[in-house]
Amino acid sequence: MKITVLDAASLGIDTPFERLRVLGAVRFFNETSPAQIAERIGDSDVIIINKIKITYEVLANAGKLKLICVFATGYDNIDIQAAKEHGVAVCNVPAYSTDSVALVTAATVLSLVTHLSEYRGFVCSGAYQAAGVPNMLSPVYHEIRGMKWGIVGFGNIGRAVARIAEALGAEVIVNKRSPISDYTCVDIDTLCKESDIITLHCPLTPETRSLINRERINNMKKSVVLVNEARGAVVDEEAVANAIINGEIAAFGCDVYSTEPFPANHPYTQIMNMPNVILTPHFAWGAYEARERCLGIIIQNIKSFFSNGTLNRVDL
Repeated sequence: MKITVLDAASLGIDTPFERLRVLGAVRFFNETSPAQIAERIGDSDVIIINKIKITYEVLANAGKLKLICVFATGYDNIDIQAAKEHGVAVCNVPAYSTDSVALVTAATVLSLVTHLSEYRGFVCSGAYQAAGVPNMLSPVYHEIRGMKWGIVGFGNIGRAVARIAEALGAEVIVNKRSPISDYTCVDIDTLCKESDIITLHCPLTPETRSLINRERINNMKKSVVLVNEARGAVVDEEAVANAIINGEIAAFGCDVYSTEPFPANHPYTQIMNMPNVILTPHFAWGAYEARERCLGIIIQNIKSFFSNGTLNRVDL
C-alpha cells in the first residue's frame, strides 16, 4: 500500500506520522501546490490531507487512488460527488478535537471578558509600576456568572463549551437545527439579541454562510463578546470588522477565516491589533493529544476500508 501525506506542515512537526509505516510505504510532503497534486498522488492508494482541495480534475488523474483520509472533521475541501463518480472513498475523523477547541474557546472568551492582554500590557510596559498604586482596575471587567452565553451549533464541541459556560455560572442558550430538551433552544435572531457571549461552533453550509451578518450584528448588545470557532465564512467578516471599529460590539475572537491565512487586504487586518480583538492562526483544533488521537483514528479508518469496513466514511 502506498500512502501519501500532502500537507504535513499544517498538521504539526511533532505529530507521530511514523505510526503510518505499519500500513505500508509512506511519503510525506510538507506542502503541495495545486499544480503538484496530480503528480504526487498518481501512484497512491491512500492520500492524507488537511486543507488541500480535492477537485474533479484532481480525481480524474488519480487512477490508483482508493481512499482519501482528511485529517479533520470537516471535509468541505473535497468534492464528494466527484469522489463517488471516480470510486474513491472519503473518511473524516469526527470528535477528535472536542476538548482542544472547547479549551481554546473558553480561553479566548475569558481573556476578552477580563481584558487580560490589556492588564498584562500594563505590567510589561511599566505603566503599573509607574502608577504607584497597588491595583489597576480599568478597563472594567465583569464576572461571567449571570451572563447569558449563546452557543450556535451544538455538536460535541458546542456541548463541551456549554459545560464550561455552566461551570462559570452562565445561563446557556442554544441555536441548533433540531431542538433538544436539556438546553433552552432559540432561533438565531433571539440568540443574537439576548446573549452577552456568543460562540460559534456550527459547520459551514449554504444555510450557515454569513449567518452572523450586518442585520444580526445590529441586533446584538453593544457589550457582547463574539467568538468564531466554526468556519470563517459563517460570519460576514467585513461586517464584523466594521462592528468592532465602530464600537457596535465589545470584543471579537476568531481562529478561522474564509481564506487561510488571510491576505493583507482582508477586513481583519484593520482590527487585528486592537486590544479587544484576539485573532489566532487556526490552532484551536490542534492540541498534541488531539492530533495524536486524530492520527490514530485515521489508521483505524484505513484498516477498516481495506477490510471492507465503512468506518467514518462520508461518501456513502
